[in-house]
Amino acid sequence: MEGITDRGFVHRGDPLQLVRDLTKLLLEAGVVDGIVSGVSKEGKVVLHVVKSADELDEAILGYVLVHSYQGLESTVRAIRDRKGDRLAALVKPCEARAIIELAKRRRIDLNSVFIVGFDCPGMRTNQDASGEVMEALRVTPGDEVLKDACRRCEVHAPPYADVCVSLISSPEVTLVEAGTERGAKVLETLRGKGVIIEGQPRELITKREEKLRLLNERGRRTLKEEENKLLSVPGHERFSWFMGQLDACVKCSACIRACPICFCKDCILISKRKEYTPSLFLVTRMLHMADSCVCCGKCDEVCPKGISLSYMLYHLGRKFTSRHSYLAGVDFSRPPRTV
Repeated sequence: MEGITDRGFVHRGDPLQLVRDLTKLLLEAGVVDGIVSGVSKEGKVVLHVVKSADELDEAILGYVLVHSYQGLESTVRAIRDRKGDRLAALVKPCEARAIIELAKRRRIDLNSVFIVGFDCPGMRTNQDASGEVMEALRVTPGDEVLKDACRRCEVHAPPYADVCVSLISSPEVTLVEAGTERGAKVLETLRGKGVIIEGQPRELITKREEKLRLLNERGRRTLKEEENKLLSVPGHERFSWFMGQLDACVKCSACIRACPICFCKDCILISKRKEYTPSLFLVTRMLHMADSCVCCGKCDEVCPKGISLSYMLYHLGRKFTSRHSYLAGVDFSRPPRTV
């Protein structure tokens, strides 16, 4: 990993146009071979790797940034599974955390991926493709519309990115920072083109830091409240609820295919799922994810039975990793805690 820089810039104007200018530069300058983006296909938005600057005009960059995947493919899985290309990807903090965990496990080569990370206040349950996608990355949703996984999220800024973009400080000004030396070179080129201006107002930096602090505290508070609520229920009722969740599983493996972390090509839970009971299927998966769940909530979104997967996976993982002072996907220097 390259050294972190302190180069800060601002952009005044449409932040989505900033993203287009940035991604076009990455293609035109030969920094990457493609941009992981989205296109409309038969009335649906699907992931697509854009290979030309002209094609970017038709790409649904904002939708991919907010929704990450359509069906069972995620942005992280796209860059992980397309090892022949140097790709750029737009990611939220949970996805950046997944990239860090996969890099530790030697499943992603950071030298072949250019990461554009975004601060994230949490995703709405009712967001759709026709909505104001950048509004979803600027305004904190109320608890009544916030996705369950996002309510317990502890990391609202990307722990790693070549370029970090933040919309949460001001509706008029976008903060842009270089996280690596190659990110600094790209931003310097954008500055030369007049797309961004060097320097960041101290009041906006302070506002961003304070908002991130409050968002992270909200996530930790939610985790504690959920734990206290669970422990307040008699043990036999907790066990009954837990087994009810496990027994509802139909072993479809949609959660495995949607997860950005799961990378085994010959996953025994898929190939041998007929031999597993529903409870053994999910418990085995939980143990496999004990030190790597990044609270993205993709498993919740694809489960056909509505099982509280992210709730169980993340709480179990945090119980395990708290003993080691380890939080998945935030520190390159800490190795995974399971063998």
